[in-house]
Amino acid sequence: MCDKIFWNFLEEVPEQETAFYEWNQHLSGWHCFNTFYTHYLKAGLNHAKFLGCATPCEYGCPRQIEENSPSDIAAVCTQKKAEPIRLKFRDILIYSLRRETFHKAICASLQIEQPSGRLSECRKAWYLGEHSGTAVYLTYRMTELTETISSLCQLHHEPFSLMMPTGRGLMLEVEHLSAKHNFILLYLADELRLQPDGSFKPVRGISEYMMPRNNGCPQAAQNRILRIEAYKYLVYSDL
Repeated sequence: MCDKIFWNFLEEVPEQETAFYEWNQHLSGWHCFNTFYTHYLKAGLNHAKFLGCATPCEYGCPRQIEENSPSDIAAVCTQKKAEPIRLKFRDILIYSLRRETFHKAICASLQIEQPSGRLSECRKAWYLGEHSGTAVYLTYRMTELTETISSLCQLHHEPFSLMMPTGRGLMLEVEHLSAKHNFILLYLADELRLQPDGSFKPVRGISEYMMPRNNGCPQAAQNRILRIEAYKYLVYSDL
């Protein structure tokens, strides 16, 4: 199972936190799951009340968790269409992404210089820092992607980079914004691979990853590259 399964799941889980059962159910077949779990997941105090149900039926409702004791826990079909799923105590604990550690690992792999202090969320995207003078953001909120990009375009008149887990379902409107405004889209599923030590390894060279993607228009892509290089020249020529 390739890393794309992992990046896909990060998009699907709101705020990257859910019951351990869900993390394990979706990612246990991924060869790096134990590495990811060890380095980037943390258990909270809350217990899940419901779990997604994989049993096909006309209702499509979640399973309700019945927690009678730490050794007697089950996910029950409220419509009585399937047998209960027996669970361990850890299965119902809410595990969340160690966001700061995770973001630091991404920045280290792509040579993004992080700002001092805590991570900040800006315009529905996380500000990670700068790469060669270009601001870099990361968003997981794909359903609000157009709004996020529009807000960042208003905030930045200079080039910026926006990373996201995948490019699945990328709307035509987003590609139009990318062509109209001076920003770079990066899909982490295509750019990074998780290593056994918990670090990320870039698929491409560091200098390549900041180059805009060619959305079917070579001239448009070339124009955007030239604008970025011209901006960097103006910035550093004033130093």
